[in-house]
Amino acid sequence: MRWLLTAILVLGLALFGAACQGDEEKAPEATTTPTATEAPSPGATVESSALTPDLAPGWTKIEPAGDTICSRGTPFVYFVHPGTVNRLVVYFQGGGACWSYATCSLSGLAKETAGDGDNPGQTPEGIFDLDNPDNPFKDWFFVFIPYCTGDVHWGDNTQTYTSEGANDLVINHKGFVNVSAVLDWIGANFERPEKIFVSGCSAGSYGSVMGAAHVHALYPDVPLYQLGDSGAGVITDAFFTEGFPSWGATENIPDWIPALDIPYTELTLAKLYIGLADFYPYDRWSQYNTAHDDIQTLFFTAMGGAGDWGDLMLASIQEIQDNAANFHSYIAPGEIHCITGDDIFYSREVEGVKFSDWVDDMVSDGPWDDVMCSDCETDPEG
Repeated sequence: MRWLLTAILVLGLALFGAACQGDEEKAPEATTTPTATEAPSPGATVESSALTPDLAPGWTKIEPAGDTICSRGTPFVYFVHPGTVNRLVVYFQGGGACWSYATCSLSGLAKETAGDGDNPGQTPEGIFDLDNPDNPFKDWFFVFIPYCTGDVHWGDNTQTYTSEGANDLVINHKGFVNVSAVLDWIGANFERPEKIFVSGCSAGSYGSVMGAAHVHALYPDVPLYQLGDSGAGVITDAFFTEGFPSWGATENIPDWIPALDIPYTELTLAKLYIGLADFYPYDRWSQYNTAHDDIQTLFFTAMGGAGDWGDLMLASIQEIQDNAANFHSYIAPGEIHCITGDDIFYSREVEGVKFSDWVDDMVSDGPWDDVMCSDCETDPEG
């Protein structure tokens, strides 16, 4: 999977400068209804009568049909797994992105299908290793949201891309429509989880921070914990003005949060985190990055970004830390991209703090703080 993400970003993003924008067709509004009720203090417990879904052992594939769809018209599916405690993990899969004729025209530059191959049971590593006694989530229910729309799970648009001398290209940037179908299932099957952990890797990291707000709309009084894995939001201004509108994502920004009711061109990932963390002050919000993440650096460079990605990442993290007391980050050395779906989740240790323990402290409401590598060049994990 890691080599696929590398290929996606190296090839696709190198074509950014040749991007051609097409006509936009707005899709119907998504089904979730936001609310702004604050959550109670972390650690609040659920009533013993709260209902949870009765699921078969192992991972179950769900085919929602309806308006859900992948980028080129194939069906969307997702996966659920039973737990033994009334706690829920919602995980957003990663897999590249596209936003122009050039980046969307070559198959494979962004993950385009969802199916049996996405079943987390096929690669039970990281938080998906439910037999590992060190896994903080081994007893939780899981909902795994595959990615197949090229829009970091944010989109709600069918976009026609054009290029002179070539056939028109129609892409279903319907990531948020797919997510909304999953949220409908969650809302219908969980009366009131005790806790909710929302995470995702790479493109799924962005899905997790935006998605967490919409998950919260379902359960405004349930403690929520969010971890963005290797998605620091260091991008160029040109991306927002030229690429972001192709996805039709602006309508899905959680604008019931006053700080986020701003023009999308003014939005940054730091502002998104700050707005969410301040609006939901009883929750815990977080990011994991490596100091020299190779995929995020390639992404930024291919966009034509100026400056050092690592310095810009740290500046964004610092901005969030300065404005949101319930946000913390874990910055590891080296350049490895993503940790939650890999067994380095258990072996990664920075400044004497194991990452798995850091995550466990977060969701257990224990003492929890920022972790920053002092030697960010030497990575014992390779």
